[in-house]
Amino acid sequence: MTLKDPNTMVLREFESCLIGSRWSSTTKTITARELSVISTYQEQTGNKLFAFGYRSIKATNWVGTFGIGDKSIEVIPKIDSSAELLPDAPTRENLLTMVAAAGYVSLARSEIARLTYDSKPLLAAFLDLYVDNLAREWRRGPIKRYVTLTENRQYLRGKLLIPEHIKLNGIQQQRFFTASDEFVEDNTVAQLLKAALHRCQRQKLCEQVSRKAKGLMPDFETVALIDFSAGECERVCVDRQIKRFEPLVNLAKIILRNCSPSSSPAGDAVYSLMFDMNEVFERFIAAELHHALAGRPVNVQSQVSGKSLLNQNGRGRFRLCPDLGVFHGKSTLCLLDTKWKRLDMDKSYANVSQADMYQMYAYGKEFDSPRTVLLYPRFSNLADIVATYEHNNSVLDSDSGISKQIVVATIDVSAPLNSLSGRQALHYDLTKAVFG
Repeated sequence: MTLKDPNTMVLREFESCLIGSRWSSTTKTITARELSVISTYQEQTGNKLFAFGYRSIKATNWVGTFGIGDKSIEVIPKIDSSAELLPDAPTRENLLTMVAAAGYVSLARSEIARLTYDSKPLLAAFLDLYVDNLAREWRRGPIKRYVTLTENRQYLRGKLLIPEHIKLNGIQQQRFFTASDEFVEDNTVAQLLKAALHRCQRQKLCEQVSRKAKGLMPDFETVALIDFSAGECERVCVDRQIKRFEPLVNLAKIILRNCSPSSSPAGDAVYSLMFDMNEVFERFIAAELHHALAGRPVNVQSQVSGKSLLNQNGRGRFRLCPDLGVFHGKSTLCLLDTKWKRLDMDKSYANVSQADMYQMYAYGKEFDSPRTVLLYPRFSNLADIVATYEHNNSVLDSDSGISKQIVVATIDVSAPLNSLSGRQALHYDLTKAVFG
């Protein structure tokens, strides 16, 4: 995937771009105007999407699209294959696979393939996918719901609301103030879908998507255009009768929550669809670990709780919460913490921080886990098991001599994760990390 749009700049994680007199996706240069917009956005949200340097900015571990007017910066992960940096197309495909598996958005394998080779920036490609899928599903049959409507009618329909009827129609008695259940398209779910469609129409990143969204808006003529707050978005639910719309509703929530344009002090529309790779990697591994161990007599839990490092006056202090745990009944088999970080075999302990090892030691001790795993993405020619350490004087079984272990392991994220073979290899690596 090579983005040829001069208004779209592609950066890798931790890659820098310059501050200059004009925007250039070729030389990777932005202007002071775009810098000001990014700075203001980061101050407002608290998310450090970019780090500021001397006449430059550097991408961080946030990936996705940041748009300013009709220009955008697309950040993709820095992933190595065994020999070299993974090209843009498979990198984008693996990112989309991880984002989908992590539960941010529902994407079929065919949709991931389509988005991978789309020349649009990632945000615009998501919006394009939304418009196309919404058009297909809505024209199969719109969402209709029974809604109670109160209206002062010229005829009697439904239940007569006597107090209001007397108040409004005491003189003009040819009307009836009633409440009736009407089977209509104007309902909360349809309103949410239309609100997201309206955002697609208003965005400036891709004129093609804007035109397609505008062409679909007449299909929603009878649906009210509502400005949803974040809380109102999350309260919209899909029942079994309209289950086919669930992926669209989830994507609409993402569009309204993260992709809605806000105005910068300079008057530019600002868009953001960015994902923290630390969270993406953790949620991706959690989802795939469930699949990898399906059929085994074990239970996989995310965000394991119930233990503390210390006690004070009978109360737990400094709560311990491993990312993942594998249990057999009440027995802990393995605890895992994920780290989206590059290991370096040329550095002491492969660049594993001492603080992380202290944390893993506490997990193993307090949860009585025979195996705790620090799981990193695999870069270059790293081994699947980088190092294995044992607790001092912690033999669990005196007959077998098994000790509590801390394992530093890696997972190959350069393999084609959207393919069957790629997923099988991933599940093999995860199983090996857990059981050795």
